[in-house]
Amino acid sequence: ASTCTCTSNNKNNNNSSSMLRSSVKRAGGGGILDKMVPGYKDKVWAALPKGVKEYKVKSENDAFENGIAQHQKWQNIFLSYKETEKGFAPSQKYRKIAVDWRRQMERGTMHYGRWYEGPKGSDYRPGNTVDRLENVREPFTDAEWAERKNYRSWDMLKLAYAGIGLFLAYRVTGEWPVVWCEEVEKEEK
Repeated sequence: ASTCTCTSNNKNNNNSSSMLRSSVKRAGGGGILDKMVPGYKDKVWAALPKGVKEYKVKSENDAFENGIAQHQKWQNIFLSYKETEKGFAPSQKYRKIAVDWRRQMERGTMHYGRWYEGPKGSDYRPGNTVDRLENVREPFTDAEWAERKNYRSWDMLKLAYAGIGLFLAYRVTGEWPVVWCEEVEKEEK
């Protein structure tokens, strides 16, 4: 059982009233009643019976501790979920170490033959290998490659040249304001 020892009527003892001040004082400090009757909260607090003071302090402390308890409960639930979530990640132990045939066909790196036979007569022994990335156009014939070039987007260099050209055309054709700074001569008398 907790006890409250806030029975002092001394105005210098602000420990008891500071617990009730939950609002932040900004720019004028308090409301209009606080300006008309300064320190009225301290006077009301001092006039309250001991049981009411204990109840107010206990309810404020319980509300604060309730928030902490609720946070801890949700934190435990969240952390336990995060622990189980780690198990959802694919394990490197069961990783497929080969590229599947559909991707090889799409990339143009598919080789039809036995596993130990590579493209162009290679069998992957030292000195008898072929670098598939040496020729990136390999899956396409020259005619197919020329047709694919028709659907290319502009590269950044051409885009930069076009931007500089537009800027220079704007500067050449646009009118620019000219400001003349003239001193007005005062009439002499």
